[in-house]
Amino acid sequence: MKGQSLLSILILIGVILVLGFEAVSLSKSGISDSGSPTGDSKSLREYASQLKANQLYEKSAEVYDDYLARAPISDKEKANIDFNTGKMLLDQVGDAEAALAHFLRVTHLYSEIDPEIKKESRKLSAQCLEVLGRSGAAERELVQASKLGTEGATDEESVDAKDILATIGTRVTVTRNDFDEVWKEIPPQIRQQQFPGKDGKEQLLQEMVASKLFAEAARRKGYDRDPQLRRRIQTLEESLLANQLLQEEVAGKVGISDSDLQLFYEANKAHYADPPSVDVAHILLADATQAEAALAEIEAGSPFEEVAKSRSLDPMTKDKGGSLGTLRQNPPALVGEPPVNPLDISIPGLGKEPAVVEAAFALSEIGEISRPIQSARGFHLIKVSDRTDAVEKNFEETRPLIERDVRQRKQQERQSELVAELMKAHKVRVHRERLN
Repeated sequence: MKGQSLLSILILIGVILVLGFEAVSLSKSGISDSGSPTGDSKSLREYASQLKANQLYEKSAEVYDDYLARAPISDKEKANIDFNTGKMLLDQVGDAEAALAHFLRVTHLYSEIDPEIKKESRKLSAQCLEVLGRSGAAERELVQASKLGTEGATDEESVDAKDILATIGTRVTVTRNDFDEVWKEIPPQIRQQQFPGKDGKEQLLQEMVASKLFAEAARRKGYDRDPQLRRRIQTLEESLLANQLLQEEVAGKVGISDSDLQLFYEANKAHYADPPSVDVAHILLADATQAEAALAEIEAGSPFEEVAKSRSLDPMTKDKGGSLGTLRQNPPALVGEPPVNPLDISIPGLGKEPAVVEAAFALSEIGEISRPIQSARGFHLIKVSDRTDAVEKNFEETRPLIERDVRQRKQQERQSELVAELMKAHKVRVHRERLN
């Protein structure tokens, strides 16, 4: 019996040793029961990275979690890994619940982390909560995100209560200054049309609040991270910044003296004069034969206006004696600019009809009637009922226009100089040939 017991003990020890060797072997092979490497933390991180590169996102997240549990790294680095893992699960897998768990770890478990990472994690938490149908919780996350970096201060503390016009929850969303800036930017005519009467300001305030609500709902849904929308926002931001620079470095640094204005006026008197004009009427006929017949009727004593009413094919003018209104020539171009065709003008109701315009200004006598003039519409008889020659204006009459043109020209020159300076300083190369 004793020998049999001793044999059983020896067999049991052998089994334990065999199992121990197998466990050691498994450990050395770096594979755990879950199928993940169990070696050093560096190997785990590399393995997780390879899984992500091969689009095995959910498995990658599991290995990153394993790595975080084992690796002796700082909270700051852990937060970065959790944040990126959460984004991967949200963007690549669409698993809002799993992503939310990682973002919440960033905001609740770690200390001394990058404030921007914490703020962005709250925004992404809000996006996840919105996807999960929890808009109230999403709103609270956005509130916390807006407070990051401003601990100890609230909107209510920085704004006098009487100047708070609207709030959402506990946050100030529209102040009197906000409202006044928007109100002043609306041109008076548009303001009267869209926000009339005593209720106009209340209507604008409601629209401002609605706009903020829509914008925040869009942020909760993550629209502010859409690449195409981000590009549009960036383009708008660059445009606003560029305009601000131009205001400071161009418009703000252009000086104009009285002598500049006087010299410019002397060189451009003809441009600032009232140009020649004619008051014109016409009769539109289908062909040359009908035009000659109408002209013969007028020459026989019939008033032009009566013939226009009975014969003209232009329904807009026939009952007004054929009147086309006043045609004014274009003023000459400013010195240094491309020349202008004075007769390249549009006729009210007819548009661009060069032959009609040329015939009208060619008539030298008031009441004179042209021979039939052909255009794309048919044949015209043209009558000039009044005409004026160019009238020169003195310096004081035209000073506002002169100042506008001189300022614009100087600003264009300064802007060109600034562009050249910046392009040279930053070694800009423009490949125009690649546009086509």
